Amino acid sequence: MTPKLLFAIHSVAQSLPLVAVESVTRLLATSSDTSCHEALKATVLNQLANANFRRLVANLLETWEQDANDLDSRALAAALTSAAYGVATAREALSVELVWTGPESPGIPLRRTDQVLLQLIREAKQELTIISFAVYKVPEIAQALVAAMNRGVSLRILVETPQSGDGKIAFSVSAALGAEVIQRAQVLVWPKQRRPINHEGKYGSLHVKCAIADSKHLFISSANLTEYALTLNMEMGLLVKSEDLAGHVKQHIDHLIQQGILIQVLRV
Repeated sequence: MTPKLLFAIHSVAQSLPLVAVESVTRLLATSSDTSCHEALKATVLNQLANANFRRLVANLLETWEQDANDLDSRALAAALTSAAYGVATAREALSVELVWTGPESPGIPLRRTDQVLLQLIREAKQELTIISFAVYKVPEIAQALVAAMNRGVSLRILVETPQSGDGKIAFSVSAALGAEVIQRAQVLVWPKQRRPINHEGKYGSLHVKCAIADSKHLFISSANLTEYALTLNMEMGLLVKSEDLAGHVKQHIDHLIQQGILIQVLRV
């Protein structure tokens, strides 16, 4: 197969719904005449109501005729089936969704930061890690965290505190999330003595905002875990479904704990 034909196969597999790809491959695989001919092309294209789908498949059939006319229709069907399976598998393994809080645009559906975070917490089955620079006035989040722990979810929270943040944070996590969350969760901080410091004596900050659920979902956001960030600010993030990426971040946090870079505190 030529690079041009491979590209045309991939374009069809990438752009058409699986049911449409299956319709095309079924006709190619069951054709009595396995060569490329006008009647077969017309039959295949007539099955597609979407104009863009017809254009992509027509380009595939024309490329087949011009660049690989010695390839029979069954072989083309097998190649297209294989490409469609690869695309579907990749999508299942990795999906990315844009998350937005702020002014909306007509016709562009976007999920809010608080909606996505609450869904992650409510659907977590085994473990949940939440990291935020600031945590303040999020009662619905706190309630969802308690409910998750009641289901048996292991919760750990990595935050900046008035003590660890060298005065950058004015409120405690206990005040923000409630005593029950703090008593039952593993609360972690990045102590000042383990942070880099510049020539002016300024410490680095814990500026990460993310959540990891069951080592499968990774939510990365500009939003702190605060009332303003979740309701008033303009914030953007990505919800990533990937065991590979979510697992890597979780393992990295585990490693930082093992090294003593992140430490558990009892009351914050």
